[in-house]
Amino acid sequence: MKKRIGIAQGTLLVLLIFIVMAVYIPGNGPSNLIIALLSVATFLFGIFSAFVMQNRHRRLNELRSNMRKDDANYVNIYKLSSIFGKKIQNQVKKHIDDYLVATLDYELKDYHKTNKPFLRLYDFIVKLKAKTSKQRLALDRMLAVIENANVNRKYIEYLVRNTMLKFKWFTLIGLLGVILFSMFYINTNSWPSIVITVLLSTSIAMLLLILRELDALIWKEQKWIWDPIHQLFQELDLVPYYPEKIITLKKAKLKKGTKVRIAHYPNPYPDFTGKKVKIEII
Repeated sequence: MKKRIGIAQGTLLVLLIFIVMAVYIPGNGPSNLIIALLSVATFLFGIFSAFVMQNRHRRLNELRSNMRKDDANYVNIYKLSSIFGKKIQNQVKKHIDDYLVATLDYELKDYHKTNKPFLRLYDFIVKLKAKTSKQRLALDRMLAVIENANVNRKYIEYLVRNTMLKFKWFTLIGLLGVILFSMFYINTNSWPSIVITVLLSTSIAMLLLILRELDALIWKEQKWIWDPIHQLFQELDLVPYYPEKIITLKKAKLKKGTKVRIAHYPNPYPDFTGKKVKIEII
């Protein structure tokens, strides 16, 4: 898991590059042909980027919704299992914990690889034997919940894999290139022209940075991944679990004094051989 250049850092970087270009690369001033190209490219970029942005937002919102439904499913299973006694409930909790840990060990793009611990939980529930009418009702409900969780899993797998096609990126980058060339070409090197050119260029480039985060599913991840999963572990009476790099790269922001389990991996991803989990106070 490599540290990406965030939107703030990326915006600052392109801002500095565009300032240097606008100041030190002389433009040729207004040209009817270039202005016409700029108008067409800007129009096409606006329509296409709006469509793609809406599509990526919808995908992220559906993913967030289904993941939160899953959270509720596992809490329901855990609470319903208490009817079978403390021993069974602890076994259910262990299976849920193993599954959640697997979803965090693997990167989100490899979500499909977490099916084995999920199926172990599924099989454990299916094999439960109800001895009383209350347990039969609880078991029926648990079976319905785990079936729903399985449906959610498959839809989450689809959403995670539904990344932008390369031709869409090429189209957007190509249009951006035409826009940038046209704006710097007609730059008159006066201060008003430099300021407008730099601000417009940076704003358009920033749209692609936002789109990249949306497509990579890291847009506002603190609110839709790390805060909910932390809460879920606590609702399951478990110590929250985090891979080491999530902490070191500051992808998850935790309050000082928080007790967590941190997984340390001696081998490169996705080799989890020799993984060690330590309880630490952040």
